[in-house]
Amino acid sequence: MTVTKLAWLVWMAGTTFAYWLTPAAYRDLLLIGVTAAFVGVYSPESAIILAAFTAVTFAGSREQRLSTSRLLVTAGAIVAVLVYYKLRFSAGDMGWFRNVAIPLGLSYYSFRCIHYLLERYKGTIPGHDLRTIAGYLFYLPTLIVGPIHRFPQYRRDAGRLRWDSWKFSEGLYRIVNGYFKILVLAVFLVSETLGQFVETIVDTHLWTATYLHALEQTLYGYLMFAGYSDIAIGFGLLLGYRVMENFNWPFIRRNISEFWKSWHISLSSWVREYVYKTVFASTRSAALAALLTMLIFGLWHEFSFRYIAWGAYHGLGIAAWQWFQGWKSSIPVPRGGAWDITWHAVSILVTFHFVVLSFVLVTEPNLGAAMSVYAILFKVS
Repeated sequence: MTVTKLAWLVWMAGTTFAYWLTPAAYRDLLLIGVTAAFVGVYSPESAIILAAFTAVTFAGSREQRLSTSRLLVTAGAIVAVLVYYKLRFSAGDMGWFRNVAIPLGLSYYSFRCIHYLLERYKGTIPGHDLRTIAGYLFYLPTLIVGPIHRFPQYRRDAGRLRWDSWKFSEGLYRIVNGYFKILVLAVFLVSETLGQFVETIVDTHLWTATYLHALEQTLYGYLMFAGYSDIAIGFGLLLGYRVMENFNWPFIRRNISEFWKSWHISLSSWVREYVYKTVFASTRSAALAALLTMLIFGLWHEFSFRYIAWGAYHGLGIAAWQWFQGWKSSIPVPRGGAWDITWHAVSILVTFHFVVLSFVLVTEPNLGAAMSVYAILFKVS
């Protein structure tokens, strides 16, 4: 199931209509039921896993103060299931299995469960009944492609739900905007128009075609994912919930640190909160924390050498930027006026191309093909 299917529009419209006709005290139960039905229809395996994760999360967090051992057992069980399916998917990609797919939404609701458990462990949220936890996890708008919305925001919205015509209008706008990004910008302009142009010049202008193809793949991935996120956020607004933003103009950021605060925000903030801060607190090494965080980020997408390389690429990039911050103040450079404007523009351009080059690693079928692209771009004979 993808958001471009007519069936998804029917599910969104039907859910929204039924939701606001249902008495307020039972709307969460309706949404749980609709989500369970949706997952049961399109991915029965995922429905079983989601129900099991909900039960495990509830059972594992019932202590007044979640103990370390219970956290490790409960979160470890969830991580083990996620890793199992990621490994099976990677093995299927290598031809060891056939027709292997990751259950619908598994990566997203797994991290929501772990988020809830970690916050319970830290004592930032109290315990909740099964109905509340199920409502958070069986949440249709963000089930397919996120964002990984946080429990405190979900509870705040759930506690003050009421019809809001402005929020409903904003939701419709975000959904239309999302489909515009997907169908017009990503599919028509980038994939078809730019993609066809690249095909026409590849034999006569190899370097230009290779460069434009790298741009095409990066822009296509961004617009598709940003469009999916807009639709999820808009769907949430139709139901009265404000889901966290997932993108904030990432390609106009001046450095790689700013980029990762603007790209896939729900996941980047998740790993920054639960991986980076933990590693940094233990090692006092910002570089090591950045590297391990981005490796986890890469493996969340796929257990493969290309995503390990992609994660290491960005981790080392962030570490290099951190190192640069330490001594750049000692460089005698002009200040103000045209110089600041020029430096700002150059910073954006360098960051953008650093990111574009990184996506070559994951948009090409394997590392060998990615190295061939780099050889062309850098004219390595």
